[in-house]
Amino acid sequence: MNNQVIFLLWISVGINILCFFIGGFIFLKKARYYYLFLKTLKFLNLQKSLHLDYPPYYWHKKSQYELLPQTESEIIMLGDSITDEGEWIELLGNIKVKNRGISGDTTERILYRLSTIIASQPKQIFLMIGINDLINSKKSVIEILESYQEILQEFQEKTPHTEIFIQSVLPVHNKIYIYWHDNKNIINLNLGLQKLAQKFNYKYIDLFSKLIDSENQLDVKYTVDGLHLNGHAYLVWKSVIEKYLATSEIQKS
Repeated sequence: MNNQVIFLLWISVGINILCFFIGGFIFLKKARYYYLFLKTLKFLNLQKSLHLDYPPYYWHKKSQYELLPQTESEIIMLGDSITDEGEWIELLGNIKVKNRGISGDTTERILYRLSTIIASQPKQIFLMIGINDLINSKKSVIEILESYQEILQEFQEKTPHTEIFIQSVLPVHNKIYIYWHDNKNIINLNLGLQKLAQKFNYKYIDLFSKLIDSENQLDVKYTVDGLHLNGHAYLVWKSVIEKYLATSEIQKS
């Protein structure tokens, strides 16, 4: 009886070892194919152009923006979810204003869709971007500023008569959700944006200081989640930028 038990145990151990090696072989084989797939993409220079990690929402919004009619003297609000969520035509009382924000956008994603933004040679562009680079992409301030400079160079070269406004990245309240980013990095990023604005002779608009509390956090009266804005915050935003809005060639709603 003991011999039978030992025999069965050896069979069980042998089967487990065999399964381990078979599973390992299959894994390595698949990993090898995946590696070859990535190498092929890189060889064909498709990995970057396909932007496989961009979410469906990005592609859907980008597709709309490419198909919507272009008009003269457009005023573009360009950015991520904080811009995307603003009802800008109603806030600013101006039918020339177009919302071109996409939730989750980064400097890289803005660059990838920039040709659509500048195709109409807009009258003005109000740009706010960078918080997702910090929070989601985990980029350093230096890396973000390098990408940001690429955006501004595109503006300067391809739509030189457009008036560009660089809006500060807004504060967060990281005591509501502790995973939001450190405001010190946002402050450093904004200092870099001010320097870029001077370099390109663009207007820098400070919104950060208009929305903070005594601890340099996004004031709780302007947010629910510590990052995105409620209606009161958008009214503050409006009050800051409306004086820069082009009025000479536009029809108000």
